[in-house]
Amino acid sequence: MTEKLNATFYAFHKREKSGVLLRASAAFGVLAIALTCAFFGALYALTGGALFGLTSADPAAANNAITRGNLGGIMLAYMLFLVAMFILIAAYEAACLRWLVRGQEGGGVCGLILGADTWRVYAIYWVWLVVATVLTVLFAVTIAVLSSVWASVPNAPWLAMLTPLLAVIVPLYVSVRLAPAAATAVAKRRFAFFDAWKVSRDRFWPLLGAFALLWLIYVLLVMIVNAMWLGATSVNLVMDVALGGVNDTDELPGAINQAVRDSLSSPTGVATYVAVQVVTWVIAIWLYLALFGVNARVASIALEDGRITPETAST
Repeated sequence: MTEKLNATFYAFHKREKSGVLLRASAAFGVLAIALTCAFFGALYALTGGALFGLTSADPAAANNAITRGNLGGIMLAYMLFLVAMFILIAAYEAACLRWLVRGQEGGGVCGLILGADTWRVYAIYWVWLVVATVLTVLFAVTIAVLSSVWASVPNAPWLAMLTPLLAVIVPLYVSVRLAPAAATAVAKRRFAFFDAWKVSRDRFWPLLGAFALLWLIYVLLVMIVNAMWLGATSVNLVMDVALGGVNDTDELPGAINQAVRDSLSSPTGVATYVAVQVVTWVIAIWLYLALFGVNARVASIALEDGRITPETAST
């Protein structure tokens, strides 16, 4: 009998030792913010502040901040930022999975180390890129073939329904089945991307339900936070609307944008905006951790029932 998954909030279950995931998440958040600040600092240096409109009163100056002379440096800075950020994310995911699957804390900065597990997870990210590319190409070919067949077969409405279904169902199914790839690699102590298919066998619907619920909670939380911020920054505008100060509804989006810009012109408004971004980032880390927990749970069960076996030695 297949063991019940109960994986949606597995990362937040009470364990013998507390604080391991919290410390790893806090370290990841701080390092990610520092890395982002370093990237924007590089952009500032490369453009002399013009990209942010800090060196000219003319708003159009930002549009001319990127020139032929600094374009190469900007592209290099962006590529280095992406590589470093994904290595950091891989280190964070590996640290969480080590604890959730193997009960190991690790070392480094609160568990974030550039060890074997981190590089396995990072390599899996690249495989995911290849898989996504292949799925995209297959989708394009399938759409082209079905469109051709649909055009040559009159009165076949089922073909019109089949196209969007394939566009959603096939990538969704493959993505869910392969979702535990990183957790499988950590559990097996070796690179094992496609072994995730074995790990997720008979688990598609529980995994899909867990992922859907977590993403729904994330979207709702982010919407609530941003709605509260927009409501606070646009409170005067809301009063104007209520009192008839804004008669044309077409003017409302522009008025809201102006209210947001006005709020960022004061230190209090900037501090509020920064606080909103931090809260949004905390919610995103919560989502990361919850998704790691779902994958860790299914990989742990696969270890217990013998679907996968770990290597005897690993770093």
